[in-house]
Amino acid sequence: MSTLYIYPKKGNSFRHVLTNEKITLGRQMENSVFIPDPFCSSNHAVIYPRNGDYVVRDNGSKNGTFLNGQKITAEIRLKKGDEILIGSTRIFFDKELSTDVELTDLPSASANINTIMHLEEVFKKPDVLTTVKAQELPADISRLRAEHKSFAIISEVSRSLALHMPLNELMDHIMDLISDNLPMDRGILMLKEGNPVQLIPRVVRVKNDSLRSQKILVSQSIINMVIDNHSSILISDVQADPLLKSQESIIKLNIHSAMCVPLWNNKEITGIIYADRISIPDNFDKEDLRLLTLLSNLAAVKIENSKLIDQSVEKQKMERELDLAANIQRDFLPDQDPECENYDIAGGNLPCHQVGGDYYDFLKIDDGRFGFVVADVSGKGVSASLLMASLRAAIHSEVHAQYDIKKMARKLNNFVHASSAINHFITFFFCELNRETGELRFINAGHNPPLVFNKKCQARRLESCGLCLGMFPDVEYEVMTTVLDKGDIALLFTDGITESRNKAQEEFGEKRLFKLCKKYSKLSAREILDNIYGEVEAFTGGGIRMDDMTIVIIKRVG
Repeated sequence: MSTLYIYPKKGNSFRHVLTNEKITLGRQMENSVFIPDPFCSSNHAVIYPRNGDYVVRDNGSKNGTFLNGQKITAEIRLKKGDEILIGSTRIFFDKELSTDVELTDLPSASANINTIMHLEEVFKKPDVLTTVKAQELPADISRLRAEHKSFAIISEVSRSLALHMPLNELMDHIMDLISDNLPMDRGILMLKEGNPVQLIPRVVRVKNDSLRSQKILVSQSIINMVIDNHSSILISDVQADPLLKSQESIIKLNIHSAMCVPLWNNKEITGIIYADRISIPDNFDKEDLRLLTLLSNLAAVKIENSKLIDQSVEKQKMERELDLAANIQRDFLPDQDPECENYDIAGGNLPCHQVGGDYYDFLKIDDGRFGFVVADVSGKGVSASLLMASLRAAIHSEVHAQYDIKKMARKLNNFVHASSAINHFITFFFCELNRETGELRFINAGHNPPLVFNKKCQARRLESCGLCLGMFPDVEYEVMTTVLDKGDIALLFTDGITESRNKAQEEFGEKRLFKLCKKYSKLSAREILDNIYGEVEAFTGGGIRMDDMTIVIIKRVG
């Protein structure tokens, strides 16, 4: 069985063994895992089994759920060692931390701190870059030796970090290099992550085996000074400091020297590195602080570059997947307008991304009837496209010569409800055209009401007669009817048309759509459709489409 290991920001950690049942995590006591975190929502996230694994999904929380530092927007499969961040609570999947880190409220008076180095002081004219002048005095030899040692270490670390590696591996490697070249008992690399933004321990190094089981208490006030003042801080001989040696964490862990420096990537502080000595007799000194500050700057820049490279690789991978999904989706949509005696029919779809959630289709029911579908899946991207593909398959299996339109709608609703997430639904319009009489029998499940125009350009709306597909199970839909007379035009569309906005954030709206149908009513169905798309593009100024745009036009011509 898999286990969750939960580490609150303060207090004791605990664990929860997973079963084959869905569990909920949140601030309400009724949750499977109660998290008393002020930044956690009442019902924050869920974890449940899926195809032999476990997946995590955010439950519409206010501050979001983060997996390995990235905010999740869909269900994600969990792997051993994955870290879930909910508010300020860290949750590990199938991995127990050997050493926990807690930020504690130690005093921050300047009297407790031996050395403060501002970043400008370190980087303005670093000693390791100065040249040896002929007039150097003998008293400066020791300083020059220290500079030479620092330069050698930085050069070695730079060479070791030359090649790209995944972010987690990189951070482990950075802390290994630092702890090897700057002896310490314990070291921590922390990055700013989550919502609210907070410092999360990403790598913990404990070089002394006898200290592994002890929690590391790091002063929040010292960290605040580092970040707020853009400074590196050195505390030496802590046991001798009367203001610090009485602190519980100092007595318990016997810390006698510690450093805390910012991870500064030349633009902003993205985290900190903390190091201390307990069993090592020598205190850290100013040269150690300067060296750790220089190494942390090198590390911060490398971490930033690694993130950018990983993002670029992920973006390229996603673009390839989207292109593939877009090709598949295009195969699902009609490749040409249908031929139907006495009717002129056209349909089109313009996705806002490579893959969208709009769907339209033409279905020949029998020699006398034709079916039309327009639907809009909530959300965008691959998940919406997959749900659309599932809907298409379900419709094609349900619509046949002996089908019942009311039973079909009920089955489709139950199918979508059972096979999609609770926050996914589909607005859906289906109509059956009697080619002989022009009668339209239709179901409108929460979709934009299609418009029907007569020869005098008077319009009527085919209003909704039920909830969107997938919102609730066992919903009954009322079948409604209207008639297309000769010269009538039925316009089916998705909200990407009417909700398109111009630079002034003004919506295109239904009134403009009505005027366009009146303006172009004498043209063919395909020409009407193309002109509507052109007018919408002109209205928005050719900007990025924020939603898919789908139109189907049915014009009775004889």
